[in-house]
Amino acid sequence: MRFLIPLLILGLPLAEIAGFVAVGREIGVAMTLLLVFLSAIAGIMLLRIQGFSVLRRVQEAARTGIDPGLDVLGGVLVFIAAILLIVPGFISDILGVFIFLPPVRRAVAAFLRSRITILSSAPGYGSSNPQSSGPHSTDPGSSGPRREDRRGPLIIDLEEDEFSRKKKDEDGPEPPTNRLSR
Repeated sequence: MRFLIPLLILGLPLAEIAGFVAVGREIGVAMTLLLVFLSAIAGIMLLRIQGFSVLRRVQEAARTGIDPGLDVLGGVLVFIAAILLIVPGFISDILGVFIFLPPVRRAVAAFLRSRITILSSAPGYGSSNPQSSGPHSTDPGSSGPRREDRRGPLIIDLEEDEFSRKKKDEDGPEPPTNRLSR
């Protein structure tokens, strides 16, 4: 493992150059350069299309209270695949295309997920309320606890110099008035 990374750092550019020579010998220099240019454009387009799709899925997961960790990991893999397509070279293009394929991306994401920990700190995850995970906290027809039930208590931590207490506050809240005040 110790020698694998330096070997990849030195070996991959040499393999890419060998790929350029082999492809250039078969189809010509102009067509080789055109293929490199087209793969870079494809990488940019796929990054744009897939990137916005992943961003929408992450936002939807966050809005519904679902952990977006797997979608974020998929987004990182899409980004890596797009960069591999944008970088000149046929070996990196082949790796990028494979990572863009959804079954391969899911398999790589599952492999990585088993070896890394993804922490989510968005509201609605990891409730400290022990009753929120019970069987009575789900809506009929839904697959999990309601979003309101998954939230923990709202805690705002202020230092002494960040707030002040007035006499009115100690007596309790003022009764509501019907007039508008500024």
